[in-house]
Amino acid sequence: MATSETDVLSNETGKLLAAQLQESWAGRWQVMWQPWSRKFRAFPAYDMDVNTPVEGRTLRELWRNVLNVDPVLLCAAAEAIPAHPPTAVPVPVSTDLFMQLLEVSR
Repeated sequence: MATSETDVLSNETGKLLAAQLQESWAGRWQVMWQPWSRKFRAFPAYDMDVNTPVEGRTLRELWRNVLNVDPVLLCAAAEAIPAHPPTAVPVPVSTDLFMQLLEVSR
């Protein structure tokens, strides 16, 4: 049976690689090495409602999986932000002032 890259990876090296990948994403994704499952896991730091991590047996696999799901999560996070229309505030204008403005605009 062939061994995978993560089967021979030490725990210290796995932690170091996870930290380097997290740093390369500028903290947008939290990356962890899980020695008991021999997998890398990543959670989006910008969307705390996401409960399912992105996984990969290798860093390359994790990186590809994150690239597949990241645009979808970003769009969902953007759509969840409530957008409020601008508030129009009526300004009371006297009839005399209104007539003056009307004549100036002619």
